[in-house]
Amino acid sequence: MKSPRQWFLAAFSIMMTVLTLSGCMPGGMPEKIGPYKCYYGDVDYVSVLRWNGITYMDNSDGDISGLNTGEKIGKIRYRKADHTCPRDPMQDGDATLLEVGTQLNEVKGYKATARLVAGDRLYEATENPSARTLNDLLDIEGKIKSVRFVSGMDGSPLKDFTPEASAVFIREYPKLKYVPFNQLAKETKQWVGNKYWLEIELNDGSSRRIVYNAMFAAFHPSGYATPELARLVEEQRKLIYAK
Repeated sequence: MKSPRQWFLAAFSIMMTVLTLSGCMPGGMPEKIGPYKCYYGDVDYVSVLRWNGITYMDNSDGDISGLNTGEKIGKIRYRKADHTCPRDPMQDGDATLLEVGTQLNEVKGYKATARLVAGDRLYEATENPSARTLNDLLDIEGKIKSVRFVSGMDGSPLKDFTPEASAVFIREYPKLKYVPFNQLAKETKQWVGNKYWLEIELNDGSSRRIVYNAMFAAFHPSGYATPELARLVEEQRKLIYAK
């Protein structure tokens, strides 16, 4: 079983290689055969699922004990890890690692397009073709408690935003235009540049990791920062090193 650090790094590796929809990192080059993609050698799967055209990733960090499970909406019907040549792309009801039959439930207080509970795990949306803003993707407007920088190596806290900066971030981040990561990766030359990890803590005690690319003033979950927000993040970053 992966440690939280391994999950954190593996999840970002998936994002960096623009493989969110397939959710895996093959040991060798895959071969596409019709609606299937065959992997010869080891495949390192990150736990993702697809439902109603949306891709969700396992949130392996943070406290989710304050979340309440809502109505049942379906079950996992297909597990990619069970197949050498899994179907590609993923279809609704498909998962990489979740067992077939795993129950899917809504999370009370959140739209099902943003969060689901699968078994006893929280899954959060990473790709939604219908989203127009980051709040459409994440459903976090009015729900953010605090913002901080965290280590890109193990996710440990580095520095909280000041109360004033947090207030601006909390107000502006959900309003940003959503840009699918495949598109953002092309526009940012495959996400090159200095990257910084942030964590937004929500009022219910759960949290979500986001990444900021300073070269392009871009976030993932993906959208471009406004000039005001870019300046704010840079100012807060410098405070990490201030004595």
